[in-house]
Amino acid sequence: MKSFNRLKRNSFTMITGLILLLLLSACSGETSSGSQSSQAQEGPKDNYKFVFVPKLIHPWYESVRAGALGAVEDYKEKGINIEFEWDAPPTADIVVHSQKVESAISKQPDVIAVAALDPSSTTPIINQAVDNGTKIITFEADAADSKRALYIGNNHNDKDGEVLAELMAEQMNYKGEVAILLGSLGAPSHKERVEGFKKVMAKYPDIKIVAEQADNDDLVKAASLTENILQAHPNVKGIFANNAANPVGAARAVKSAGKAGEVLIMGMDDDPETIKYLKEGVVTATVVQNVPDIGYKAIEHMVALANGESVPEIDEIDSYVVTKDNLGDYEKKQEEYAEYFKLLK
Repeated sequence: MKSFNRLKRNSFTMITGLILLLLLSACSGETSSGSQSSQAQEGPKDNYKFVFVPKLIHPWYESVRAGALGAVEDYKEKGINIEFEWDAPPTADIVVHSQKVESAISKQPDVIAVAALDPSSTTPIINQAVDNGTKIITFEADAADSKRALYIGNNHNDKDGEVLAELMAEQMNYKGEVAILLGSLGAPSHKERVEGFKKVMAKYPDIKIVAEQADNDDLVKAASLTENILQAHPNVKGIFANNAANPVGAARAVKSAGKAGEVLIMGMDDDPETIKYLKEGVVTATVVQNVPDIGYKAIEHMVALANGESVPEIDEIDSYVVTKDNLGDYEKKQEEYAEYFKLLK
């Protein structure tokens, strides 16, 4: 009888233990499921803070900002609020630019977008920030060897230089003197355009590059340098102006010297004054990028990064040559961006 009672007690204990184990497992399963449900409900954020650090204050970057503002408005319609700070150095100064990037990092936004004025200076700053958990992309001017998550912009600058060189060489009948306004010496995009330009001109032995001057994205300096070039080389037939500022400076100087149409100016981008001079025949051609797209797409990629989503390493922005002949097509394109530019006011 004692043996039977002991067996009965042991069986009861085992059954009770099994029931408790099942109950605990069920509770654990509910907790896990509840946690997963909570995580699924979190989803993407609906508030973001971004910082943009362009190379300098310039109308070209205002076009980038217009595109970014357009994206912000579109997200707002979806109930998503995006705040972004636009912190541009007054001039293309490497030290000041680095300070702006470091300041942006200290603000701990969701993502930072940097136009790398001088990649050798910017790369260590970006790498340290990324190692510390900051998410960074580059736009317009890349720091390709850094740990940035993505670059958005023109990734074929050398080809732009080549296209303009071929056009200039053809209109010069493949002979004569040309000059180059180099832009900022540390800017990769400027360097690549010049390399592409020189590569083409090297094919034509009767074309000689007689002057190369760095204007540092300063149109007043570009005008002064062009005046000096025209005085030192009165037979110069073409000027390659490879950023957004120097076509304006070159055109001012050429027009002032009474050589409009006589000296070809091949430039970059579509500063309103560049387009004005193109209509007048002072500027011959300019390569235009779909600049507002850079800002718009940057916001989209920054939202994706902030949510832990994957982004492409490079997002290529198209460019095309604008001359007097296809100016109407260019103006139609600008009408598409008109709403973005209203947001700048």
